[in-house]
Amino acid sequence: MPPEGALDEETRTLIYLASALAASSQACIQAMANKAKKQGIAPEKVLETVRIVRFALATKVVGDAEPVFEAMAQEKK
Repeated sequence: MPPEGALDEETRTLIYLASALAASSQACIQAMANKAKKQGIAPEKVLETVRIVRFALATKVVGDAEPVFEAMAQEKK
């Protein structure tokens, strides 16, 4: 990660971790988990990041299922 930017290093690490989780990039997940530990980021912040990703991906699945819901609703008419 480039060191410059408007975000502090901890925030950047958590965003990078969230992106790696969402993309299922195992190498990046491991690297960011290690970096978070090295930076001393509170476990509560890391867990909150994981929860945010979980909810975002759950919302994506529901959104992606719209055609399924529409097909089921048309079938009942």
